[in-house]
Amino acid sequence: MPRNDFKFQPALPYPIKWSVSENTYDEEGKFPQQLAQAIPVASIPAYCDYLMSLGDANEKIKKGKVWDFSKNEEVEVDVVWINAKGKDGQYGVFGNINPQKTESQIAALDQRKASVSEETPF
Repeated sequence: MPRNDFKFQPALPYPIKWSVSENTYDEEGKFPQQLAQAIPVASIPAYCDYLMSLGDANEKIKKGKVWDFSKNEEVEVDVVWINAKGKDGQYGVFGNINPQKTESQIAALDQRKASVSEETPF
């Protein structure tokens, strides 16, 4: 698709703000950094829908390693990745998570629009 034809369709009404800063609760030095996310309440249902849509898209699912606390070891599972750009700031690294709607979300929206237009008597 030519770049000029691209229309960004955000999956969320408001982006998620994230930051990485010093972990003030880590007294032993095991986890010196902490990730914080500010998720707007209005974006929670849309974010859940976005994540479910990713889980249904086989092309978005990859193998990845995560920690299994019950086994106390790293295990390989299916994962989806959420990537976000960030930059250094006065208090640490920060940025926004503002994903593009998935193809299935766009198709579902188009289908809802089509069914509404068919119901309109004029």
